[in-house]
Amino acid sequence: MRNYIIEKVTNTPLSFKFGGVTVDEFDPMPDSINAQGCFAAVEDIFPWHYYQDLQNIQIGHRQEFDERNITALYDDGVLYLTNQQKSDKDLLDDIVHEFAHHLEEIYTDTIYGDQKVVKEFRHKRQQLNFELQSEGYWTQEYDFKGLQYNEELDNFLYKRIGKSLLKMITSGLFIRPYASVSLREYFATGFEAFYMGQKDKLKKISPILYNKVEELHNLS
Repeated sequence: MRNYIIEKVTNTPLSFKFGGVTVDEFDPMPDSINAQGCFAAVEDIFPWHYYQDLQNIQIGHRQEFDERNITALYDDGVLYLTNQQKSDKDLLDDIVHEFAHHLEEIYTDTIYGDQKVVKEFRHKRQQLNFELQSEGYWTQEYDFKGLQYNEELDNFLYKRIGKSLLKMITSGLFIRPYASVSLREYFATGFEAFYMGQKDKLKKISPILYNKVEELHNLS
């Protein structure tokens, strides 16, 4: 009976509310991470309409995180976060970033319907292609016009070009190199920058995206 009680307690997730949404911690965070504090900080800055149709948030490590080398994902109304966080800032980044993907689902037309963010992204991709060609790289076999994530292009950018050179080339063009891999990540990284203390930088680098996030924030 004692072992059963201990196992029952151990397997019972810690739950708390965030914007009216239940957060279930199936695997405990490190003692150095203040998970509830991080969620409370985000709750203070997000408008209430952002929580629309968000079903649940689950904290726990998943095999998919290791397979894809990621620490969070959003899927069908549920936000999944690894408990293996290095710092409060990393957790905050993950929460805000994946919220952007949630908003893409519920405000698709608001974000992309007028094509302004799409055009800004495509223009930057063209500039990136030009810069890489200027550095002597053969880019014709890669799809710089596509909007979706492309594994071949991603491998070219991160493995052949390399993180250091890519960071240098994308400086002033994208808020950070990862914003260049797809339209969805362009939006999500910009959204993250907007709420994580880089508003001025985002406004300078991606003014259309900045205005779009501001529009989303002010929706009634």
